[in-house]
Amino acid sequence: MRKILPVILAALFVAPAPCGLLALASEPRATAIFPVELWDTSGEGVKPGQAERLKLATNKLTELLEHTGLYRGVDLSSFEARIAATEPRYNCNGCWLGVARDAGAGLAVLAVVHKVSTLISSVDLYVADVASGEYIAHVDAQFRGDDDRAYVRAFEFLVNERLNRK
Repeated sequence: MRKILPVILAALFVAPAPCGLLALASEPRATAIFPVELWDTSGEGVKPGQAERLKLATNKLTELLEHTGLYRGVDLSSFEARIAATEPRYNCNGCWLGVARDAGAGLAVLAVVHKVSTLISSVDLYVADVASGEYIAHVDAQFRGDDDRAYVRAFEFLVNERLNRK
């Protein structure tokens, strides 16, 4: 046993670092962060401020993802018309991949808020590898409320507590 103990201790100190630590040490990956979309099945119709709320959510999502050190958002402003043509991205079978490739992204992030009612919504966030078109991460959460604060808190939770823990 005395001969084995030093070998075990040595193995612990030279064991590879967990994937999350290695990922943090690497450069952030160029990422096409598409605008947050709304899938509204509430029957309530468009509410004032909804478009601005989705822009706020997109900006917050971009900020949170870049803050992780794993993602670097690419500028999609010159692709606005092409991005609009891909809506709804949550149901277009990868129609957004060409935009992400042309923007020079290695990853793409898609987020959709499913509004069931003024009180109940859920949000899904997908991270895709642009080269393969495969989703490499998916996280979701439910949230309550239909205002700016609820959206911001939902994305903070989704990125900080769900995506970063994968």
